[in-house]
Amino acid sequence: MRGPILVLGKYEIIEPIASGGMATVYHARVAGPMGFEKPVAVKVLLDEAAEDEDIVRMFIDEARLGARLSHPNIASVLDFGEVSGRYFLAMEYVDGVSLSTLRKRLSRGKKISPMEPDMALYVTDQVLRGLSYAHTLRGEDGKALSLVHRDVSPQNILLDKSGAVKLCDFGIATGAYRTEKTRSGLVKGKAGYMSPEQASAGRVDARSDQYSLGLTLVAMLSGATPFVGKDTHEVRVRAEKGIDRSRIDELDVNDALKEVLVKAMSLKPADRFKDTEALSRAMEEAAAGSGEAGRRALAKVLQKVAREKKKKAEGVKKAKKAGSATAGSRELEPGSLKGLRNLLIVVGAIALIATILALLGVGPEG
Repeated sequence: MRGPILVLGKYEIIEPIASGGMATVYHARVAGPMGFEKPVAVKVLLDEAAEDEDIVRMFIDEARLGARLSHPNIASVLDFGEVSGRYFLAMEYVDGVSLSTLRKRLSRGKKISPMEPDMALYVTDQVLRGLSYAHTLRGEDGKALSLVHRDVSPQNILLDKSGAVKLCDFGIATGAYRTEKTRSGLVKGKAGYMSPEQASAGRVDARSDQYSLGLTLVAMLSGATPFVGKDTHEVRVRAEKGIDRSRIDELDVNDALKEVLVKAMSLKPADRFKDTEALSRAMEEAAAGSGEAGRRALAKVLQKVAREKKKKAEGVKKAKKAGSATAGSRELEPGSLKGLRNLLIVVGAIALIATILALLGVGPEG
């Protein structure tokens, strides 16, 4: 069993999974009596981020919101705490990869590698279920929280090798629950997956998440990131203008689904579906029968990825072991050669002396 690299209370940190500007997410475990062990993901706020009061408030808000969210398609928040000045958030561990990582693996050695339509539609349907739940969530007083994720993107969609799909990271979500409010003109989120109103620092609502998920589906079906540029500013400028209709027309899906995407990613929020539930129904009608086939296809791909990852890890372990053995041999080699050299010198000296004595007629008495 691999030893922990850090311990935070009852959580033993094993290895990093991902890192961002504010925090690092680790694979960790909770150990208990009689061999009990449970894998978890622990998000730890970076030291420099922990010195910023606004960031700490956002982190606390994320924990508070996570405690409210309970849905099969949203990664659960299990615990929140602080140990020796380190703020952490313990979350459900998803045994798989992010959608972003899967897309990169599918594109290895290829310029463009789209996902199978059934698989891409299944992932989208599952995220829509999580978003629909989040968007309609109400507080204890019964009032709507008006929750907006604001960061729906491949990086924040986790795929379990069983075929489960989980939306995660509500760190920059906005809504009535927040104590920290986004300052006017401040843009948060990944520029390549922003709605036009979000990219222009305008007011966002649930329809912005709808647009971002549409862009994510385009990325899955085309294999290409929706908006690219030399820097974040250039990407945002392109995102403000919205996606070009031609990008949707080029997708390998039926016309009904293309029209659904066009509506979901209308430039004006008022022209989109009224909510994610309406979008979900429209997608189901346009792509009937893709659900179970998509889940099976996704599970098959993820299990292959898991095998490759395990094989690579075993290869690295063997290489390290072989390297250690070689290093040990090399450490012994200089000493061995030195001993052999000294022995040869002694033998040579004895032979030389014996030869000289023989020439002089000096030898042992008979």
